[in-house]
Order: sequence, then structure tokens, then C-alpha cells
Amino acid sequence: MFGKRSKHDIKKAWQDFQNNKPVGIGHVREVILDSWERSRQYGVNALHQNKQLCSPEELINRQAKNIILLNAAHDYLEHLYSKILNSQGVVVLSDAEGTIIFALGDEKTMRKTTAPEPGHDCSEATMGTNGVGTCLALERPIQIWAAEHYYQGNHIWYCSSAPIFDPAGNMLGCLNVTGTSESVHAHTLGMVLGMANAIERQIKINQITEENQKVIRKQEIILNLITDGVLIVDPTGKITEINQHALQMFGMAKKEIVNQPISKLIPSGLDIDDIFIKHRMLKNKEIDFALHDKDLSCSVSTAISRNEKGLLENLILTFTPSKNIHALVNQVTGSWARYTFEQMIGHSSAFQEAIRQGKLAALANSNVLITGESGTGKELMSQAIHNASNRFHKPFIIINCGALPRGLIVSELFGYEGGSFTGSKKDGNPGKFELADGGTIFLDEIGELPLDVQATLLRIIQHKVVNRIGSSKPKPIDVRIIAATNKNLAEEVLNKTFRQDLFYRLNVLAINMPSLRERKEDIEILINSTMDRIKKQTNKSSLTIESQTMVLLKNHEWPGNIRELENVLERAANICEDSVIRCSDLPNYITEKGFKAVPDINIIEQTEMTLIMDTLRETHGNIRRTAEKLGIARNTVYRKMKRYNIARNIGEQ
Repeated sequence: MFGKRSKHDIKKAWQDFQNNKPVGIGHVREVILDSWERSRQYGVNALHQNKQLCSPEELINRQAKNIILLNAAHDYLEHLYSKILNSQGVVVLSDAEGTIIFALGDEKTMRKTTAPEPGHDCSEATMGTNGVGTCLALERPIQIWAAEHYYQGNHIWYCSSAPIFDPAGNMLGCLNVTGTSESVHAHTLGMVLGMANAIERQIKINQITEENQKVIRKQEIILNLITDGVLIVDPTGKITEINQHALQMFGMAKKEIVNQPISKLIPSGLDIDDIFIKHRMLKNKEIDFALHDKDLSCSVSTAISRNEKGLLENLILTFTPSKNIHALVNQVTGSWARYTFEQMIGHSSAFQEAIRQGKLAALANSNVLITGESGTGKELMSQAIHNASNRFHKPFIIINCGALPRGLIVSELFGYEGGSFTGSKKDGNPGKFELADGGTIFLDEIGELPLDVQATLLRIIQHKVVNRIGSSKPKPIDVRIIAATNKNLAEEVLNKTFRQDLFYRLNVLAINMPSLRERKEDIEILINSTMDRIKKQTNKSSLTIESQTMVLLKNHEWPGNIRELENVLERAANICEDSVIRCSDLPNYITEKGFKAVPDINIIEQTEMTLIMDTLRETHGNIRRTAEKLGIARNTVYRKMKRYNIARNIGEQ
């Protein structure tokens, strides 16, 4: 019996329906009779095989489209078939259109031609009344037995089916158990319904898990986009997450840090209780991290996150290596080298030799000592060396040793800890050597350093560490030193005003910047270059120099070198009345001396003098070649040189 209806009653009702006779009242369920009516309207043949299979390619596409359903249901279907049904009958899963996308069954049952299999279209429109198709049509559980199936070939089966919905209530598919009609059990439908509900719950769990994974992946992406190192710590002090920047900074693997106590990484300077309980947040506090092979000083800031109940959940630490902060400060404050060798102008042999030595120094990492008179470009040379070296992207710190107050030299150079002396900052302050870490420090007027500071500098050079005032812990630094002086340090050593050992440490690569007196042939080039810059600064594009004024400028000794030349030209450009710099626009000390040196000559003689001087420069003072170029005798060249006092400026060769 199936309910109150016998197999015979249902069979008689099916036959009457197929023969268009009235179906006996109570012989078949109303829901089945309605399904038969739909099947007839679909044109399903009740007497002949109507099994339709999709192609293998379409089946793969359908399975891919329903991967969420398959992933959630797979283990349940395996358990249902092997553990509950004892590997009897067939367990199938269909998509929302009634196509079987997964099937498990015993070999005997699966061999039967009408048994459901993957790719089988079991919709009512194709198969008529059946477990899968009718369940999907009704969108509710149903059990169909024997002749209740519309197609006669399926009368040997029973089907227990339950629909599966997603969390939003959309139909995903159908779970169906099929067996021979003789083995039907009243509890099978309840079992299938329970399993369908379990699959729905699993889909929801998987969806939540996937959403959580997406959130976690987004968090990881965000964490790794942050250019600072980030650590997340739980209330017990255990590290739960770390970003890639922090891992690179520490040079450690994630497994070495996650789930470890924060105290293992930061032995001091961080009180978890102060933060979680007393809400004492850190703001750019310098903390030393204890790594297995190196010490790392970082500026650390903290924040806390709360859960939905408002309770403290996590401590978030962001930290930046102190050297990175120093580099940023240097960049903002302009502590970067701007000049390159290409910007250093001059063709004289003395100047080109200095450039050659500078380029060689840039390839090395040794200390450099630049000597030369004031204004010869020692600082420009130091910047060019830095920019041509492998430290070009790191800080370039300039210190004028002669301008530092005597009582502040040590703290300025080497830094101090908070409270080290009256008036010191509470959190301390890094010295210039720390700010230059990784880059170059330029010690101008090195000869002005007091002897006691020279001793400290020597220790830094030897041991590559710096000790702040008030601290016993040395900080490792990597700094290249370029020193400069206009003094003769060898004489200073003999006079015991400069340490001999420091002199040898600094004088590894020596470069002498020639004075303008030693590179007279570069003066006109430097004048023209300076004038180009001044024209842009003053918006006087038509600015020129009168020819006689140019003679005065080229004949001047320039004791202040390039700095003096630039000062004189800038002054003249600002006071000249009609965009022409004349002799009257130059300082008196130049014009008075210049007019004594240059006889009173008319414009023709002035042109002749200029022509001879230019030709002598071209021939590097060669009298024979100068005479040939001018088309005059050598004696004439000598006479003109004496007339215009040229010999002392160009020199005979």
C-alpha cells in the first residue's frame, strides 16, 4: 500500500488517464493528477522511451555553473549513499532546470535504461511526472511511487525528492533518491528532506566562509599596500597578523612571527596592559626590535580596534624604520644633493683632473677629503660624488663644522636621549650621523672641529656606530664621509690642532679643487653660464656684458673664486640701467685695479686685443700657431701682447 492507495489503484488510475477515461475518485493523489495534466500538455509520450542526455560539453558547463551547489552537497551525497542507503539505489542531484549534474548508484540499478544518470534531463516537460521534475515544478518535497510516474518505463521506481534553495530563497536544484518500487519506505522522504536542509545550511556556511575569506583577502591586500610595517596583536599579547613590509623589514618568515608573543619581538618599550587597559596609545615612539641577526630601530604608533559589542579586540602597531623617517625628513627639508658632474663647468686641465678624480671617488665607498680655497666648488664636488655613487637615493647631510656652536657640536652631530641635559627634548633627538644613515655626510670646514669632537668622529669612522648623549647603547650606522677644508691639514697636524689618525682616516681619496687663478681659461665659460642663470632669475633675457667690462672680468684675479664671480655678476645685473652691464656696474675694487692693468685704448685697439686673447686661448698660448691664425708675424704677436699686457694673463709657450 502507498498511503490509502494500492499499487493496483494507482495503476488503474494511470490507465484510465491515458485512455482519456475519468479517473476514479481517491485512486490517485490530486498533486499527481495535476502533474499528469501538465505532462500531457507538454506532449510527453507516456508509452515510449523519452530519455534525453545533454552533450558532455554541456554537462561540464552545467556543473561549473552549479559549483557552489556541488561543493556543498558532495560529502552529504557520499554519506547518504554509502552510510544510510548502504550503497543501494541511486542518489542524484539536479540543477534548477532538472538536468542531473551528479549521480551515485549501485551497478545493478544504474544498468537499467530508465535509471537517472549525469546529463539526464528529468524535467516534467521532458520526462513527465517524476521525482526530480515534479519536485522542481512544485518547489516542495514529494515522493512519487510506481505508476504515479507519467512514463510507463519509470513505473518500476520510487522517487523521494526535495528542493534545495540558496540563502536568498532562489531555487538551486533537487536532491533525489531513487529505488525499485518494491523497496519504497515511508521514512525515505523525511531523510531526503533532512539531507536537503543540511546542504542548504552548508551552502550558507560556505557563503559566509567565502565572504569572510574575501574580507580577509581584502584586509591582506590593504595591509600589504601600507608602506609601513604593520603588526596586529590580540589582548593576550600574541601576534595574529603581519604584513609583507614588516616581514621584509625584519627579514623573517611569517611562521616565525605569527602566534608568537609581542614581547619576543619587542623586549622593552611596549606595555600591552598600558595600551589595552589604560588606553595609553603610542605616537611615533622610537622602539628597538630584537631580531636574531640585527637590531632595528623603528618609530612606532598604536591603535586599537573594537568588536561589535564595543569591546577591545586588537592592538594595531604601525612602525617605520627610523632611517626611513630620517630620509623623509631630509627630503622635505632639502637635505639632498642637487648637483651632478654634468653641471660642473670648465675645460681647463686642472679642473678636468679634479672631475676625473671625483668620478673615481664616486665608484668607491671610501672617505674623501676635498681641499681648495673658499668658493672653488668643494660642496658641489661632494654633491656630484654622492649623486654618481650607489648612495644617490639616500640622504645627503651637510654640516658646516665652523658654524656649529661649541656647546652643541656633540649633540648636533651624534644626537641625544630625552632628559640628557637641561633643555633637551623629552623624546630625545637623532644626530646628523643618524639622519645620514645609508647616505653621505658632508663635513665642510672639517679643520674647525675641536680636538675632543675629532676623537669621537674617529671612533664613529672606525666602529661604524654612534652613541647618543645619555645612551649606552650604540646604534649601527652606514655613512660615507666626505670632508672639505681650505686649510692645509698636514700643517694643522704638525701644529697639533688636527689629529693625525683622523687625517689619515679622512684623506683616503684626496681631491684638490683649483682656484680660478689656476683655470683662467674657464672664466669666460663660467661668466656665460652664470649670466644664463641670472637672465632666468631676473627675467632680463636681453642682458649683456659690454666688451670692455668683459675684459675687466677676465683679467680680475678672483680671490673669492666662483662665489665671488657669481656675486659680482648678480650685483651688476640688478643695478645696470638698460640691460647692459658696464664697468661702472662693477665693484670699485675690480674697476680700479683693472683700469690700471689695461692701458687706455680705443675701440679698434680693444677689438684687436680681444681677438689676440681669444686666439691665444684657442692655441693654448702657442705663439707660432696664434700668428698663423691671425695672419701676422710672430714678432707682431709679441709686440701686441706687450702693448696690451697680455703675456702675463695667457703665458708664453
